[in-house]
Amino acid sequence: MNQSKLLNHIKDEVAKAALEKNKDGVNMYLVVKYAEQLKDIHPIEFSLAIGRNESYKTEFAKGLKLAQIIKERGL
Repeated sequence: MNQSKLLNHIKDEVAKAALEKNKDGVNMYLVVKYAEQLKDIHPIEFSLAIGRNESYKTEFAKGLKLAQIIKERGL
């Protein structure tokens, strides 16, 4: 999946999760799941592309770090 399609997929999934009041959890899950494909995108670009505020860049960075820890520990 190319980066544009991936960002649209994440945006759609987060929008669906918002209806269930589970937006933040789903968003973090998707960042961790697709971390390898997202690692080169600028955090603000990611945040805006999925419909979040620029301040979401911190959560995005946390998700990428979590994915790295999971990978290093073989979980």
